[in-house]
Amino acid sequence: MDVEGAVELALSLGAEYAEVREERLLRTEITGSEEVTVSTRSIGGFGVRVLANGSWGFVSVNSREDLEWAVGKAVKLARVGEGGVRLAEIKPVRDRVRSRMKVKPPEVPLEEKVEAVRGLLNGLPGAQRKVVRYSDFSGVKRLITSEGTEIEWELAGISFITYLTASSNGRSAELFSLTGSIERGFEAVDAMTEKILTEIRGQMDCFLRGGRPKLGDVPVLLSPRFAGMIAHEALGHLAEADELPNTPLADKLGERIAPEFVGLSDGNVEDGHGNDLYDDEGVPVRKVEILKDGVFNEPLVDRERAFLLGIEPNGHARAESYAFEPMVRMRNTYFEPGDWTFEELLEEIKLGYYLVSAGPGQTGLDSSFTVGILEGYVIRDGEIAEPIFGATASGKALDALPGIRGLGRELDFENCYCGKGQVVRVSMGGPHVLFEKGIRVV
Repeated sequence: MDVEGAVELALSLGAEYAEVREERLLRTEITGSEEVTVSTRSIGGFGVRVLANGSWGFVSVNSREDLEWAVGKAVKLARVGEGGVRLAEIKPVRDRVRSRMKVKPPEVPLEEKVEAVRGLLNGLPGAQRKVVRYSDFSGVKRLITSEGTEIEWELAGISFITYLTASSNGRSAELFSLTGSIERGFEAVDAMTEKILTEIRGQMDCFLRGGRPKLGDVPVLLSPRFAGMIAHEALGHLAEADELPNTPLADKLGERIAPEFVGLSDGNVEDGHGNDLYDDEGVPVRKVEILKDGVFNEPLVDRERAFLLGIEPNGHARAESYAFEPMVRMRNTYFEPGDWTFEELLEEIKLGYYLVSAGPGQTGLDSSFTVGILEGYVIRDGEIAEPIFGATASGKALDALPGIRGLGRELDFENCYCGKGQVVRVSMGGPHVLFEKGIRVV
């Protein structure tokens, strides 16, 4: 049975709506440490989702031979419930989306990929343990729906993840950096390598020379990457429509929650790790101004939540792969830039902190966050001074928003991943952001 036949079968069995996502990928993973290991595998299959009796049914299979069974099973699962699900209307789309990469993973010899891993490994500062993990993928994805949408994507991506265990004078630390792209291919490996080395060297310097923070409640200047962590983890998740009812933003749509010069957005950006033309429901991706002029302006939605909230779908239904149902997810979440230079922001601080790189932490749907600081410095009289080590930053983002004093002019992003039951590629970033209050460093 082909994909089109599977959609027709679902309708004949009583489904009100049906979609099939097909995916075929080739993945390569290279791990470099004391030894280098290489693995390549082909993965793929079909995800069948149907709407019947007002409820969803979803089944995924790996083989085309199982597609007919999957359709029947999905319809049966949907008929068990009485969910009252309705979908916001969209125009059917027929399109082919091409990768923007110049040098795609299949075009690069395996030996060259291994050499890139060894080069990064050798460039890292001395540590007790060093690990570099490279991965890439290439392939195709298709979406066919009963409404007439037919989209085919050419997929490609590369990524580097680096871990270091550093020890000195009886203390140790885990240092970490990652980057990747779905739009820049192997032509960008040198730039990615340099980015990781710069981050790791900064973290290592703070580990070797930094002391515990002692200033208490003082202003905090966040780098674009650190500000992006706040934008994504402590604010963005609250604006995802499936989470929204359980967050403090539930009844604040249309209310001002930040100074009028503060904006928070999600959508496609240059080299964004979450970029796409369409989401996994076939909805065109558009920029969402989550906060506009300090006002909670619009949440992120899939078609189901768009109907419930009475707003236009905005392209934020995403699935990790064919094996998962689409759910509401961020793409590239960031604070909008302001009109301050970096030097002007620094000059505002007589005594405070400059936080560059965030480590592990935890966040809550009340906008609370506690996160380790891998690279950070004291600011004295408008100048970056001594490094700090072993510190954490904490607060509640919604309480901290009114304390924003200024926003830098230039945007920067970290290309990384987000887990919410499923793992998807995202970017998080913004300009430099100065918080006069609301973030505590201890």
